[in-house]
Amino acid sequence: MKDYTPYLQKAFRVATYDILADVAKNGLTDGAYYMITFETPAATIPDFLRAQYPKEMTIILQNQFDNLVVEKDKFSVDLSFGGVATTVVVPFHTLKAFVDPDAQFGFNFMPTKSPEKEPKHHAEVIDLASRRKKK
Repeated sequence: MKDYTPYLQKAFRVATYDILADVAKNGLTDGAYYMITFETPAATIPDFLRAQYPKEMTIILQNQFDNLVVEKDKFSVDLSFGGVATTVVVPFHTLKAFVDPDAQFGFNFMPTKSPEKEPKHHAEVIDLASRRKKK
């Protein structure tokens, strides 16, 4: 039986990307907010947050956020924690949940490994003339 989980997980990540890109461009509609849970080890967060949330963290995008930037493999956003302004960078592969409570909509992500870097291929030029048998 075919396992469709990887396809759905990819679709959820694409949907999250599209939703956040729309928010970055157009802002949130009145009353809307998003709860995003992610694994913190691969995220870029300040040390004081990492000490509080060593495994995972949930951020809320609602009224007080700035500079939401959505890229192919991650998003960044400026948030305030206890009055301390900071930038949080979340790779999409670290996502655990995305929820829109206002719409009663959300999805959970399966754990994934960090995206593998493509192996580098080294080309070697071979002089075929020197390898031919001489008559």
